[in-house]
Amino acid sequence: MDDLAHARVLRDQLGPTFCLTYVKDADAATALRRLGGCPDTIRERTTAEVTGQRQSAEAGSPEVAVALELGAWSVVIEPGGILGADHGLLEVASRGSAAVSVLRHDDAAAHFGYAVDGTTIIGFDPGYPAEETVWGADPGMLRHLMDALGLRAPTDEYEPTWPDAEARAIVLAQRITGARLPDQPLSAARISAELEPWFVTPATAGDLLRAGRRTPYAAELVTAAEAAAPQLQRSVAVAEVRRQATVLGLADTPGLLPAIASGDPMTPDSPLGKQVREWLAAGRRAGRDSAFPWFLAALRGVRDPDPRVALLAALKPYGSGLPGLADEQARTAVLAALGDQAR
Repeated sequence: MDDLAHARVLRDQLGPTFCLTYVKDADAATALRRLGGCPDTIRERTTAEVTGQRQSAEAGSPEVAVALELGAWSVVIEPGGILGADHGLLEVASRGSAAVSVLRHDDAAAHFGYAVDGTTIIGFDPGYPAEETVWGADPGMLRHLMDALGLRAPTDEYEPTWPDAEARAIVLAQRITGARLPDQPLSAARISAELEPWFVTPATAGDLLRAGRRTPYAAELVTAAEAAAPQLQRSVAVAEVRRQATVLGLADTPGLLPAIASGDPMTPDSPLGKQVREWLAAGRRAGRDSAFPWFLAALRGVRDPDPRVALLAALKPYGSGLPGLADEQARTAVLAALGDQAR
C-alpha cells in the first residue's frame, strides 16, 4: 500500500478528531512526559480503557494519549484529542530535538506543525496551505515536499483540496520523520498517560490581562502594571495571587503559598502538583462559571521568570467578572500598591 493510501486508512481508523505528535529522540514514556504526561499515570492501557477514562466526568474528562516507538521517533496519539496541535506545547516537546504534529478536527480546521529546539519552523492548515497563511521561522522550508504531496491552496473556489488534506499531512510527517504508523495502531494495549500541559507550558498571551475595546476596565490596571519597576511587578503579582488563593479558600493548601512566591518548578506527581490536577479537573467539570481556570492560569503565570508576564497573568482574573476574583476594592488596592506609577 502506498503512503497516501495508507494514510487515508489510518485517518479513517483514528476517527473524526485526533492528533498525532511525533517526538524525536524520545522513547514512548518520555514523549508522553514532554507533552505534559503525568508520570504517575503512565502505564499500558487498552483502547477501551483510554476511551473510558477520557469520558469519565467524575475524573474531569482527562486527556489521555498513547505512544508508540518507531525508530528514532515516538508518536503520541490522542484519540479525540487536540493538545499536540498547540504550538506552545509542540515547541516545549521539541526542545533539544524536534517534534511534528498533525491534527484532524471534526469541528475545526486541520493543522500541521513542525518545531525544532523550541521554535516553530512551519505551521499551516493542510486544507488551505496558501503562502500567505503558512507561518513560522522558515515557512518556505517544506514547500517542495508540500507541492509534491499535493498540499497546496486551490487554484479557484471550485477546486476542493481539503478532502485528503489530513492524509497528505500524515504523509508529510512521515517524510520528515521516517516514522510510519502501523495499521490499527490502537488495536493493542499501548503505553499511555493522562496529559496535563499546565505543568510544561508557559503562560501565553491569552493568559495576560489586556486592554481593548471589549475590556476598557482593564486599561488602568494594564497601564499601571506596564509602568511598574520589575521588583514591584513581582511583589504585586505574588500578593495578588495569594489574595486569590485566600478568596477561593485555597491558601491553606500545603506548599501553595511558598510555590506562588518562589517560582520553583512544580511536578505533576508532587503533593501540590496532584492538588493542582484536582483543581484542573474540577474546573473542567464546572465549566465556564468556575473560578479554578482563572486562578490556575494566574498561578502558572505568576511563576514566569519575566515579572511583567507574572503581573499581567496575576491580574487577568479581573476580567472574569466573578465575585472575589474581580473585586473592585481589590482592584483599587492593586493600583495603590503600584503607587504613583498608576496615575
